[in-house]
Amino acid sequence: STGGTDDIAGVAAVAKRHGLYLHVDAAWAGSAMICPEYRHFWAGVEQADSIVFNPHKWLGAQFDCSMQFIRRPEDLVRTLAIKPDYLETHGRDGIINYSEWSVPLGRRFRALKLWFLLRAHGLENLRTMIRNHVAWSEGLAERLAREPDFEIASEPMLSLFSFRHLAAGIDSDEHNLRLVNAINDDGRIYLTQTRVDGRVAIRFQVGQFETTAADVDTAFGVITEISRRLA
Repeated sequence: STGGTDDIAGVAAVAKRHGLYLHVDAAWAGSAMICPEYRHFWAGVEQADSIVFNPHKWLGAQFDCSMQFIRRPEDLVRTLAIKPDYLETHGRDGIINYSEWSVPLGRRFRALKLWFLLRAHGLENLRTMIRNHVAWSEGLAERLAREPDFEIASEPMLSLFSFRHLAAGIDSDEHNLRLVNAINDDGRIYLTQTRVDGRVAIRFQVGQFETTAADVDTAFGVITEISRRLA
């Protein structure tokens, strides 16, 4: 909920020592790894047995589109394959039957979405989008931190951070839950809540494909306007 990231190299060392399977769930943040400057966040990932991230969460692919990398595909096949007679493949040996790689026997052609995405926008434009999102989120966190009645509950991790509004004499948890609901009811932006150190905080993340710097400025205005109206 706050973009927490494990020490993958450290976890990999433990997994190797004990013969454990290591899966890296990078559902949201994995998309940012197309930018070389962010790859330190998953140093050691080459030691994982499998990795998943979802281009529909931050790369602009239409829902649903998940990418999975497998070190040893036979691990999946041994676990998931079923071999009734009617699914036996006859003909050339060595054919890859992808129905044995997951629970469903059939699936949509999701890879085509990525092909069109890369052809339409190009890798560098996608990198620019993510870099802008990170910079705009960091900038908004800095602006809110300078406001006397706000605190940053968790510092920006890529384009995600969380904050609280502080209102004198009002229960902080109750107030911030009312605030996030009021912001969403307003309709100009949409935020979600979480808990940081046991206290309610409001999450902000830039991730929509067509977001602009002006949209983030609007978010600052909405957050400060509505929070002071409720205080």
